[in-house]
Amino acid sequence: MELKELEGRISKEIIDFYIESGIRELYPPQKDAIESGVLEGENLIVAIPTASGKTLIAELTMLKSLEKGGKALYIVPLRALASEKYRRFKEFEKFGIRVGISTGDYESNDERLGDYDILVATSEKVDSLIRNGVGWIEELSAVVIDEIHLINSADRGPTLEITISRLRRMNQNIQILGLSATIGNAHEIADWLGAKLVLSDWRPIDLFDGIYRKDTIYFDKGAFEDKRVINGGTKDPTLSLVGDAIEEGGQCLVFANTRKNSQMYAKKISKFLGDRLKNDGRRKEAAKIISEIDDTEFSSLLAQTVRSGVAFHHAGLSNEHRRMIEENFKDGTLRVLTCTPTLAAGVNLPARRVIITNYKRYTSNYGLQPIPVLDYKQMSGRAGRPGLDPYGEAIAISKSEQEQEYLFENYIRAEPENMWSKLGTENALRSHVLSTIVGFAKNFEELLEFFSTTFFAHQQDLWRIEDLLRGVLQFLGENDFIYTTEVVANRRSLSNSVEFKRAEEYLNKEYALSPTDLGKLVSRLYIDPLSASMMIEGLEKTKNFEDDLTFLHIICRTPDMKTIYLRKGEDLILSNLLNSNEKLFHHLDGLVVDDEILSSLKTALLLRDWIEERTEKAICGKYNIGPGDLYNKVEASEWMIRSMSSIAGYLKISYSARIKDLSMRIKDGIKEELLGLVSLSSVGRVRARALYNAGYRSLEDLRNAKIKELSNIKGIDVKIASSILKQLNENEA
Repeated sequence: MELKELEGRISKEIIDFYIESGIRELYPPQKDAIESGVLEGENLIVAIPTASGKTLIAELTMLKSLEKGGKALYIVPLRALASEKYRRFKEFEKFGIRVGISTGDYESNDERLGDYDILVATSEKVDSLIRNGVGWIEELSAVVIDEIHLINSADRGPTLEITISRLRRMNQNIQILGLSATIGNAHEIADWLGAKLVLSDWRPIDLFDGIYRKDTIYFDKGAFEDKRVINGGTKDPTLSLVGDAIEEGGQCLVFANTRKNSQMYAKKISKFLGDRLKNDGRRKEAAKIISEIDDTEFSSLLAQTVRSGVAFHHAGLSNEHRRMIEENFKDGTLRVLTCTPTLAAGVNLPARRVIITNYKRYTSNYGLQPIPVLDYKQMSGRAGRPGLDPYGEAIAISKSEQEQEYLFENYIRAEPENMWSKLGTENALRSHVLSTIVGFAKNFEELLEFFSTTFFAHQQDLWRIEDLLRGVLQFLGENDFIYTTEVVANRRSLSNSVEFKRAEEYLNKEYALSPTDLGKLVSRLYIDPLSASMMIEGLEKTKNFEDDLTFLHIICRTPDMKTIYLRKGEDLILSNLLNSNEKLFHHLDGLVVDDEILSSLKTALLLRDWIEERTEKAICGKYNIGPGDLYNKVEASEWMIRSMSSIAGYLKISYSARIKDLSMRIKDGIKEELLGLVSLSSVGRVRARALYNAGYRSLEDLRNAKIKELSNIKGIDVKIASSILKQLNENEA
């Protein structure tokens, strides 16, 4: 189907926009989506391979919805993906379409986001907006859910599932478009959403799957040849495959199973290629910029490998590092990218050859385990750049003939697994049950009615939901987040009513379920009720003692904080620290010290180093983490400390203001004395410390400063000095 055939169904200027960008004909899956009625408002699930045209289907759906006077929401699982889609959709602003993005600050009630025609947001952000009562959510006419198969994820799946269910409840006429990888039970998702299904394995260019063993690539049947001998000049299979692809003019993605291995491969490949690639000034320039991003070992290592056309990519990198690497790989400056499998589920970075070095991944409970077929297909699906490569190759490395056959049968020829809801645990349900009671469920019947609309209920028997809800309600009642009111009786909390095994007497329409003020606060803060309960317990045990490390350890023990792994021997060191500073850890009274407590203590110590103004390089080296990890810990802990400050204020704890100051210190990584200085735009932890050491210890000290004096301070040029004085004058006025 040619794009111009859509004239009359979508505006001519939109069609011309795509034709001018080189899109004249629709791919078969895109044609199927159009014929399924997606432009007429039909719900649709599109389960097709990577690079087979999902984005165009989404764009046409949203643009058509806007033509009818509606608003569109594009939900993504990752912030990096949100940024990529936002940049793409900004191109529609030439048509007067307003595009926005929102991924953070879960506590805000952000009505201004309703001014946008297209909003890109993570599922967590959308969930928090619904909780905080933004009115424009009900004005949405179309919702696109990218990577909807991540409902299968224990981490993000429950929130995505609840968000979809809430959106459908708030607006029964809303159009749902779900974009999915090829999965085993896409029809089940479609049935759940009352949607039509476009299911296809079509790709714009051929994908050849193969296994490399002993200098030979063995291709699956149906490939352009059964096998091909590689003369890589080395016994290392990864280096041979990379060298061969580079000789043929292609780019490579090398998937490693750990961050450490991705860096190791980058160094090896960089050394192997040496000066094999022609001298390129762009690589030298990129290496220079990368080396100046920060003062960590990642910057120096990346700068070293980038000069050879190689880089590594994983979640430990800073946002600036990742952006530079992605841009330079897309424009061909970089020829090889070594990465962890998270890249396959994130930004769009295809390459002619994908090399899968290991089909096993480390898990904390079971050690090395084979990855799911879906993950393998996500990696192999990155092979081949439409319009640039004649084909794509996905090559897994095998050590033996037996392993080769295993890979063929269990991955290349295998079908992806079915998706299963991960909502079926009390851990996953706690926060969502509370927010549902705060939002609209006034009794158990209404609560059950809502949860019966979830994918979990679609896959499971209803009694499973009932049992889980009862357990969660017991927890919420015992912790005074909710209470029951009999129609003709007085208020009574669940924890003070009968034993929960007799809860049938209370959990029916004769008794109302209501949130307490504390429950409303916890829901608005967007934290796990268990986290709130642990904060309250910790605060009550430390009422007469205030210490930063105590507060940090309280929040690091909560389920909302991901802690740092313990290294060998650290358990003894941390245990000794606990035993020698008992006064700091009253909140642990009565608890058995285990690895979980010690790991949370290690994370708290990292955060204390951060607010004591240790450098990024020193912290990353000491705790064996990357700048991206540090940023994530800082962001999460700021949110949790801010939440604890709100709870302390609610409980009328005297030092709640101190905890609030601690959240601001975490945000900027500063000692208390710099709080005033970092309130200035363009003044962060480094510049604030430089100003303080130069004698400017408060905003008042700065009011009498001269531009020349300030610009002599390291890190502060004339432009920043002028900005500082301008801000002070504006505040005074």
